[in-house]
Amino acid sequence: MQMQRGRKSASAIAAQPNVTGKPSRLTAPASLTTAERTMFVEFTVSCSAQHFRRSDIPLMVSYIEATLLARDSARDPDRIATWEKAIKLQCSLATRLRLTPSARCDPKTVARREAPEGPFPRDARSEDGT
Repeated sequence: MQMQRGRKSASAIAAQPNVTGKPSRLTAPASLTTAERTMFVEFTVSCSAQHFRRSDIPLMVSYIEATLLARDSARDPDRIATWEKAIKLQCSLATRLRLTPSARCDPKTVARREAPEGPFPRDARSEDGT
């Protein structure tokens, strides 16, 4: 096998296998607008590469569209109903995509991590050991 001299093309770099074994980040669908594509990249970079799967892309696109719609209608008093619907959809999709703190944490493990209030039972005994 011969080594290529000079810079590698983008297609040659993209064709290289994933040698780390970790999943690669999702790429934005071609149908997105520039604003949606920018948000998609920001969105995927903000989470670990293992967080999303290819099957999440339709939900992610809907979440991004709802977010942009909420932003666009937030300052217009005539579009308050549109803003409310977009926010509700955004909240629902955020939970489904496990972006909210309550969706990311298992209630059992959160309860274990909470600091207990008051003394531990063994510390509550009287000084004479009873």
